[in-house]
Amino acid sequence: MDENRRRRSRVSTHVTANYLQKGAKPYSLVTQNISLKGMLAKPQPGIITGEIGVIRIELASDASIEIECRVIRSDTTGVAIDFMPTMDEQSFFHLRNLVRYNAPDADQIDAELMIPAFED
Repeated sequence: MDENRRRRSRVSTHVTANYLQKGAKPYSLVTQNISLKGMLAKPQPGIITGEIGVIRIELASDASIEIECRVIRSDTTGVAIDFMPTMDEQSFFHLRNLVRYNAPDADQIDAELMIPAFED
């Protein structure tokens, strides 16, 4: 996708996320970047393009991000994940803070919230 068409800024992060798919073993992913709409992780064999699953990022013992997602690309360059618009309020709050904290301009992240992230 053309960088100018992105609706959310990506910020560089290197946090561990667990990718869970119903009935399958969890995969541990290391993020390369994350936005309010998705993330890119280092390559992980076994994750298949098109899969639906859940991303879980543990921030602290009492704070985590859990988001339904779709794998939009999984190859030797990385795992690209698109977040579903069904994110709960607490996960969104923590994700927004994670992105803002790592962004060069936190106000830009807040400004992007005025633009719908998902197609109707």
